[in-house]
Amino acid sequence: MNAEMQSTEREVDANRITVQVEIPKILILTTLHSSDPGANAVGQARLQYDPNTYILRVPDPVMFPESFYLRCFDKGIAGIIIMSSGSDCPYEGAYTRLSKRIDRVYALMKERGIPTTRLKLTTICTVCRSAFLKEIGEMRKYVTETSQPKLA
Repeated sequence: MNAEMQSTEREVDANRITVQVEIPKILILTTLHSSDPGANAVGQARLQYDPNTYILRVPDPVMFPESFYLRCFDKGIAGIIIMSSGSDCPYEGAYTRLSKRIDRVYALMKERGIPTTRLKLTTICTVCRSAFLKEIGEMRKYVTETSQPKLA
Protein backbone atom coordinates (compact mmCIF):
# COMPACT_ATOMS: atom_id res chain seq x y z
CA MET A 1 0.00 0.00 0.00
CA ASN A 2 1.55 3.33 -0.98
CA ALA A 3 -0.41 5.30 1.60
CA GLU A 4 1.45 7.04 4.38
CA MET A 5 0.78 5.31 7.68
CA GLN A 6 0.92 6.35 11.30
CA SER A 7 3.58 4.50 13.21
CA THR A 8 3.92 3.32 16.76
CA GLU A 9 6.86 1.61 18.32
CA ARG A 10 6.84 -1.37 20.66
CA GLU A 11 9.95 -2.42 22.54
CA VAL A 12 10.74 -6.05 23.37
CA ASP A 13 12.72 -6.17 26.64
CA ALA A 14 14.47 -9.53 26.09
CA ASN A 15 16.64 -8.36 23.19
CA ARG A 16 15.90 -4.64 23.17
CA ILE A 17 14.51 -4.88 19.64
CA THR A 18 12.32 -2.07 18.36
CA VAL A 19 9.51 -3.16 16.06
CA GLN A 20 7.67 -0.60 13.99
CA VAL A 21 3.97 -1.34 13.51
CA GLU A 22 1.95 0.36 10.78
CA ILE A 23 -1.45 1.66 11.89
CA PRO A 24 -3.72 2.49 8.93
CA LYS A 25 -5.84 5.64 9.22
CA ILE A 26 -9.62 5.48 8.84
CA LEU A 27 -11.73 8.53 8.01
CA ILE A 28 -15.41 8.57 8.92
CA LEU A 29 -17.79 11.13 7.46
CA THR A 30 -20.78 11.56 9.76
CA THR A 31 -23.93 13.58 9.18
CA LEU A 32 -25.09 16.13 11.74
CA HIS A 33 -28.62 14.74 11.69
CA SER A 34 -28.11 11.02 12.16
CA SER A 35 -24.73 9.32 12.29
CA ASP A 36 -22.90 11.97 14.33
CA PRO A 37 -25.41 11.64 17.21
CA GLY A 38 -24.76 7.88 16.88
CA ALA A 39 -21.02 8.54 17.23
CA ASN A 40 -21.72 10.70 20.27
CA ALA A 41 -23.81 7.88 21.78
CA VAL A 42 -20.78 5.59 21.43
CA GLY A 43 -18.65 8.10 23.33
CA GLN A 44 -21.27 8.72 26.01
CA ALA A 45 -21.54 4.96 26.59
CA ARG A 46 -17.72 4.90 27.00
CA LEU A 47 -17.41 2.42 24.16
CA GLN A 48 -14.11 2.57 22.35
CA TYR A 49 -12.81 2.34 18.81
CA ASP A 50 -9.34 2.66 17.38
CA PRO A 51 -7.42 5.91 17.96
CA ASN A 52 -6.44 5.91 14.26
CA THR A 53 -10.08 6.71 13.40
CA TYR A 54 -10.86 10.30 12.47
CA ILE A 55 -14.44 11.62 12.42
CA LEU A 56 -15.42 14.54 10.23
CA ARG A 57 -18.88 15.96 11.01
CA VAL A 58 -20.63 17.41 7.98
CA PRO A 59 -24.19 18.52 7.15
CA ASP A 60 -24.24 15.81 4.49
CA PRO A 61 -21.45 13.93 2.65
CA VAL A 62 -22.97 14.83 -0.72
CA MET A 63 -21.02 18.08 -0.42
CA PHE A 64 -17.73 16.33 -1.30
CA PRO A 65 -16.73 15.88 -4.96
CA GLU A 66 -15.23 12.66 -6.31
CA SER A 67 -11.74 14.14 -6.09
CA PHE A 68 -12.03 14.52 -2.31
CA TYR A 69 -12.03 10.75 -1.78
CA LEU A 70 -9.13 10.16 -4.16
CA ARG A 71 -7.09 12.89 -2.45
CA CYS A 72 -7.78 11.27 0.93
CA PHE A 73 -6.30 8.00 -0.34
CA ASP A 74 -3.35 9.87 -1.89
CA LYS A 75 -2.66 11.60 1.44
CA GLY A 76 -2.55 8.40 3.50
CA ILE A 77 -6.10 7.54 4.50
CA ALA A 78 -6.39 3.75 4.26
CA GLY A 79 -10.18 3.52 4.47
CA ILE A 80 -13.18 5.83 4.34
CA ILE A 81 -16.60 5.13 5.82
CA ILE A 82 -19.42 7.42 4.76
CA MET A 83 -22.10 7.19 7.44
CA SER A 84 -25.05 8.74 5.69
CA SER A 85 -28.63 9.47 6.77
CA GLY A 86 -29.84 7.42 3.82
CA SER A 87 -33.43 8.10 2.79
CA ASP A 88 -33.96 10.02 6.06
CA CYS A 89 -31.68 12.79 4.85
CA PRO A 90 -33.33 16.19 5.39
CA TYR A 91 -31.90 17.49 2.11
CA GLU A 92 -34.14 16.49 -0.76
CA GLY A 93 -32.42 14.25 -3.30
CA ALA A 94 -29.07 14.33 -1.48
CA TYR A 95 -28.81 10.60 -0.81
CA THR A 96 -29.58 9.73 -4.44
CA ARG A 97 -26.91 12.18 -5.61
CA LEU A 98 -24.46 10.82 -3.04
CA SER A 99 -24.93 7.19 -4.03
CA LYS A 100 -24.45 8.07 -7.72
CA ARG A 101 -21.33 10.06 -6.84
CA ILE A 102 -19.89 7.15 -4.87
CA ASP A 103 -20.53 4.86 -7.84
CA ARG A 104 -18.42 7.26 -9.93
CA VAL A 105 -15.71 7.25 -7.22
CA TYR A 106 -15.65 3.44 -7.30
CA ALA A 107 -15.04 3.58 -11.06
CA LEU A 108 -12.18 6.07 -10.56
CA MET A 109 -10.72 3.89 -7.83
CA LYS A 110 -10.74 0.86 -10.14
CA GLU A 111 -8.96 2.90 -12.84
CA ARG A 112 -6.23 3.77 -10.31
CA GLY A 113 -5.94 0.26 -8.89
CA ILE A 114 -7.37 1.21 -5.49
CA PRO A 115 -9.53 -1.55 -3.99
CA THR A 116 -13.12 -0.35 -3.76
CA THR A 117 -13.47 -2.03 -0.36
CA ARG A 118 -11.47 0.90 1.04
CA LEU A 119 -14.57 3.11 0.61
CA LYS A 120 -17.91 2.22 2.13
CA LEU A 121 -21.25 4.02 2.02
CA THR A 122 -23.54 2.99 4.84
CA THR A 123 -26.53 4.29 6.77
CA ILE A 124 -26.19 4.84 10.53
CA CYS A 125 -28.95 6.28 12.70
CA THR A 126 -28.82 8.36 15.87
CA VAL A 127 -28.87 5.35 18.22
CA CYS A 128 -26.93 2.76 16.17
CA ARG A 129 -24.00 2.30 18.54
CA SER A 130 -23.32 -1.33 17.67
CA ALA A 131 -23.64 -0.67 13.92
CA PHE A 132 -21.24 2.28 14.25
CA LEU A 133 -18.64 0.12 16.00
CA LYS A 134 -19.21 -2.80 13.59
CA GLU A 135 -18.47 -0.62 10.54
CA ILE A 136 -15.25 0.67 12.10
CA GLY A 137 -14.20 -2.84 13.10
CA GLU A 138 -14.80 -4.24 9.62
CA MET A 139 -12.89 -1.42 7.93
CA ARG A 140 -10.05 -1.68 10.45
CA LYS A 141 -9.78 -5.43 9.82
CA TYR A 142 -9.74 -4.95 6.05
CA VAL A 143 -7.17 -2.13 5.95
CA THR A 144 -4.95 -3.82 8.54
CA GLU A 145 -4.91 -7.11 6.64
CA THR A 146 -4.21 -5.46 3.30
CA SER A 147 -1.54 -3.06 4.62
CA GLN A 148 0.62 -5.67 6.35
CA PRO A 149 3.59 -6.95 4.34
CA LYS A 150 3.30 -10.57 3.24
CA LEU A 151 5.96 -12.80 4.76
CA ALA A 152 7.49 -15.44 2.50
